[in-house]
Amino acid sequence: MTSGANESTSSPPDFLGLQSSDFQLIERYLGCLEADAPALARAFYDYLLAYPVTAAVFRDFSRIRLDALLQKQAEHIRGLLVSHLDESWQETMRGIGALHYYRGIEPAWVAGAYILYWRHWQQVLQKQVPVKERDPLRDALFRLLIGDLMLQLDGYARASRENDAERLALFDVLLGVLATPRGGKSPRPEGLLQQICEALPHKSSNVRLAGYVVGEAVGEVLIPECLAGLPLPTLQIPKVAGDPCWEAWESGRTIIFPADDPQAPEWIRALRDRVGEIGCFPFRAEDLRGVGLIGVGEKGYFQRVGSAYFDAFSHLGKMVLSLRNQALRDPLTTLPNRALFLDRLDIARNQALRHERLLGVALLDLDGFKQVNDRLGHGAGDQLLQALVQRLQAQLRAGDTLARMGGDEFGLLLPGLERVDDLEVVCERLLAAIREPIKIQGEAVHISGSLGVTLFPLDDGDADTLIRHADMALYAAKEAGRDRCKLHTLAMDESVQAEAGKRILVEQALREDRLVLHYQPIVASVAGVVGVEALLRLRHPEKGLLTPAAFFSSLDNPLLARPIGRFVLDSALRQAAIWQREGLALRIAVNISARHLLDARFLEDLQEALANHASVPPEQLEIEITESAPLLDLAETQKLLNACQALGVRVALDDFGTGNASLTYLQQLPAHSIKIDQGFVRDMLDDPKDLAIVAAVITASRMLGLETIAEGVERAELAALLAKMGCSHLQGYLFAKPLPAEAIPAWVAGFRAIPLSRDALPTMDVLPPILEGHILRVQEFLRALRQERPLPAHVIEANAEEYCHIGRWLRGEGALLFGESPDFVGLLARHERIHRFARAAKSLFDAGDVEKAMHQGELLDLENRSLMRELLVLIKQREYDFTED
Repeated sequence: MTSGANESTSSPPDFLGLQSSDFQLIERYLGCLEADAPALARAFYDYLLAYPVTAAVFRDFSRIRLDALLQKQAEHIRGLLVSHLDESWQETMRGIGALHYYRGIEPAWVAGAYILYWRHWQQVLQKQVPVKERDPLRDALFRLLIGDLMLQLDGYARASRENDAERLALFDVLLGVLATPRGGKSPRPEGLLQQICEALPHKSSNVRLAGYVVGEAVGEVLIPECLAGLPLPTLQIPKVAGDPCWEAWESGRTIIFPADDPQAPEWIRALRDRVGEIGCFPFRAEDLRGVGLIGVGEKGYFQRVGSAYFDAFSHLGKMVLSLRNQALRDPLTTLPNRALFLDRLDIARNQALRHERLLGVALLDLDGFKQVNDRLGHGAGDQLLQALVQRLQAQLRAGDTLARMGGDEFGLLLPGLERVDDLEVVCERLLAAIREPIKIQGEAVHISGSLGVTLFPLDDGDADTLIRHADMALYAAKEAGRDRCKLHTLAMDESVQAEAGKRILVEQALREDRLVLHYQPIVASVAGVVGVEALLRLRHPEKGLLTPAAFFSSLDNPLLARPIGRFVLDSALRQAAIWQREGLALRIAVNISARHLLDARFLEDLQEALANHASVPPEQLEIEITESAPLLDLAETQKLLNACQALGVRVALDDFGTGNASLTYLQQLPAHSIKIDQGFVRDMLDDPKDLAIVAAVITASRMLGLETIAEGVERAELAALLAKMGCSHLQGYLFAKPLPAEAIPAWVAGFRAIPLSRDALPTMDVLPPILEGHILRVQEFLRALRQERPLPAHVIEANAEEYCHIGRWLRGEGALLFGESPDFVGLLARHERIHRFARAAKSLFDAGDVEKAMHQGELLDLENRSLMRELLVLIKQREYDFTED
């Protein structure tokens, strides 16, 4: 029987066999039994104080407090005799048992003390109770004592279980976060603390609030980086005397603060109805500090549960700060890096406004460092940097910041300036320190420095603006001859004004309908014209037709990107509809800026343009994206491009190979085409590195069933080589420059494909590795049905046939090579049947019918062998046709 069932059917008196007659008998002799209760109480506490383990609990009790306990013990003796062990008494005794647990009094010592009760009452029975009632009364008193002890032990056990459960929950949080970081990946160091804070209120029955503050030892307000549990507005903890969070922050000591303390700061008083006490657990590493904030529902929680688990929180916090220090420090000089510099800049801006002082924001660049580095080696360059950092720091004031922004460029924060003259003094001191020769490898090395400075709030910009203005001033110092300091002025913003002029130019052209599209043909390497790329032009009233080079920076401007993108989509589709009515069906590729693509309204714009020109099939539109959009937000770009494909619109990755993220894009972004940048194509006959890169991109594209478009084709030899490498499409001045829309039909009509050289090698074959991969995946699937290995990925999904190894090839290059063959449709059908058999086999396998699942697997294997035979026949026939030609 469970304890719950037992409690619902039987009370302690019933369980002990105590009846009304027993309680009546006790009450009849109540006077003599309770007559010497104070003496019994004293004997009880003398017993507890006689043993070191129990005496330790009362070591710090005053005489007055001990006398109060004696009086309560005497009252307890009287109360027990008349209690009948009713529900009220049961609750009281369980509470006392829990209190014993919290104070560390072991049950064995409490049980031993009950012997004193029994001995005392035995003497009373012997002297004052008639013989005939002595045994019944002795039995009733024995059961009463046992019942009272049972209730205390029950309270002790319940408190123990609650504390054990709480400790287990805390341990589970720490272990769970450390053992299985969120998402199965290694998170940022701060992510561990955040996960702990989010898990504590969820796992613990007592933790109401969990958060942490992290920062440098500056400032006057602490703002938690994470706060989980109670729904609270942004919490700010101002620096006031007696605040426990600030006390822990500054002293490094753990502070436990009761929420009902009359002196509690305002932020704690606001939590009183939901939090019993706040624990502040500090941690630090170098100049970074942190405090873990834990709010619990019960006062005394930290004392009874113990702080060891939250000390572990602090140890983890110290580790996090150490990792953050490493992440925010330059490893060579130990100076703050750019990220930490930006954090300090935000703090310094706020303090400058609060204290009404000037803040100098400077960039320092070393003149001649590269020459020293090249001449003496990187080791010498590192020594030079380290020596210069020591010199510069010696010239700075307390509170100034020197950071290494990268290479030989440094950032400076000079707070608390009262006037511009103060800035000049500091800067001249720094430049003088750099001029002094430094001995490196036995040689006196001479270099200088250039400084660009701006002053906040005279220059009332955000952090990025201040750095940009300091950079402008640094450039001016370099231009003026180096080894000097320049203060940012409005005159330095001329370049910004020039950009604003370009933006105005484009805005006016949009309003006055002076933007126009020209079209550059895209040809198939072995056939005719397949499409065109729409290229933007601007009709200038004085300078004539301008290419995007004259206004390129405006194309991704926040105010212009969407209007330009909408114009391009609408104009291109309108022109496609005109050509279609003329019997010319051309695919049109349009360039979409990163800002327009990632605009929340882009899909609406695309759908609206397609709807306005419904006669143009969506697959005739191809949007080209460069690496800037995915770099801004890869996940969002992926989602948007999937949505474009769902509409039927094609996707091309433009300028492929120019950025370090290109392979990631090929792996993660949905695309139909890859455009190889002309920078690789133009010199591939002369540069083996360019040739290798182009060959690699073409091979990867063919294996993935993607079209490859080579840009910048200007020579017939290049076109022939690209065609033999398997590049499916070509674009460049060899065929045509960008043309007005009205010139395209005549150009298409007169186009003639470039003949390939007869002594060229056959096109390189990418099919063997694809077939090998496909065969191995089929074998893996059959082995999975036999429970010999896990099921391979992408086999049973509804659209798996479109994304598996051979499926991509069949729908890409396979269709180009064999699409005209009547047998190709049969190949596609066989391939789809293979996946249907796989899905059927997996469904039967999951249902437990292994025999039928294996039968489907055998059918899959037979179908696959037929697919291989038929495909090889087509390949051999093509090779025969090639040699005959």
